[in-house]
Amino acid sequence: MTPTSTLNPKTLTLLALIVMTQVLGDIWLSRGMKLFGPITSYQGPALLALLAYLFTSPWIVLGVATLACSLLLYLVAVSRLDLSLVLPLLASSYLLNACLAWLILGEHVSALRWVATLLIALGVYVVFQSERQRQKQQSQALGISSAPPLVASTRKSNRPRPNSWLLAFPLGLSLSKVWLGILLVVLADSCGDLLVTQGMKRIGPLALNSPRAVLGFISRILRHPWILGGISCQAIAFVCFISLLSWADISLVRPATALGYGVSLLGARFILREHITPERWLGSSIIGLGVFLIALDV
Repeated sequence: MTPTSTLNPKTLTLLALIVMTQVLGDIWLSRGMKLFGPITSYQGPALLALLAYLFTSPWIVLGVATLACSLLLYLVAVSRLDLSLVLPLLASSYLLNACLAWLILGEHVSALRWVATLLIALGVYVVFQSERQRQKQQSQALGISSAPPLVASTRKSNRPRPNSWLLAFPLGLSLSKVWLGILLVVLADSCGDLLVTQGMKRIGPLALNSPRAVLGFISRILRHPWILGGISCQAIAFVCFISLLSWADISLVRPATALGYGVSLLGARFILREHITPERWLGSSIIGLGVFLIALDV
């Protein structure tokens, strides 16, 4: 059975809220880390000073709270939609991210970085349009005018093994410190996406029948081992991301982490067994080209 996913007004509103909360969370975190300055050590007094700052900075607390809301919305999205659809559409956040980094943080966004960001947005548009066309053809084939209801994937798969360690490698081999951190974020975040998505597919979509149903849904999330493992991987990615924000601009860091979409797309195809259309592959390839241009701008 091929899982289906639909883009109706409620789903689009959900995805828009995820994008907005993620971008605002990133902006607040970036402002907080700019005030702290570059992280140079994770040992002894330096680590204690960093932890104290993370727990007391209003910008960091606001950023974490906003990203927590984004995570909850994301859990609802992947319980209803294919991961290979959700992730490319969320890449639209990179365009908004660059705009707010320029307007709010005063970051210099080079012409090459703007071109790369627009390419990533183009990849999102290709995926979005292909999904709308697929829904239209499916509706016509079924002889109906409205989109079918959301159906969660029921396929089972072997549990992926998250193997990411924070800054476990020397910071200066053939990669720069920034790009090594980006690769660690990509690996940890992709493992987290796959684990969380598989767990949410097994739990099923959120039912808003009653407060008791919502509490039961939250309880299942907090007790599911795959979701807990995925959140742990994303926590590792978050710590790496915080470090990156102390070393580089958010308008560089966030688009570069779009590399994870390619990794997650492969995982969605071969681990989650999702059907991925050629248009989704094309859109994700355009996003990858945008990331390549970002790399040239370092």
